[in-house]
Amino acid sequence: MTDLHNESQQAADRRRAERYIVNLPTDVMIKGRRVTCKLIDISVGGALIETSGPVTVGDKVSLDLPNVGPTIATVVRVSPSHIAMAFPGAIIISSIVR
Repeated sequence: MTDLHNESQQAADRRRAERYIVNLPTDVMIKGRRVTCKLIDISVGGALIETSGPVTVGDKVSLDLPNVGPTIATVVRVSPSHIAMAFPGAIIISSIVR
């Protein structure tokens, strides 16, 4: 198998909670600036959004979760089009995932 596949599998193995695909529009506050984004997937411990922004791993952001409200998160991975983040504690996602 390729190294990329192995890295992807290792990342999936590190996840402790099931991820739910939601594809919902929302906003994220990055360094005091509101940025429109799409919430791609979410778990009780983190989320993946589709957006670009001036953000680096370790930055704190505020993700406006639909039906929940602003939620602080730490950026754990950045690509040109996506930002992965972890929540400091578990969140209840039943109002987001239907």
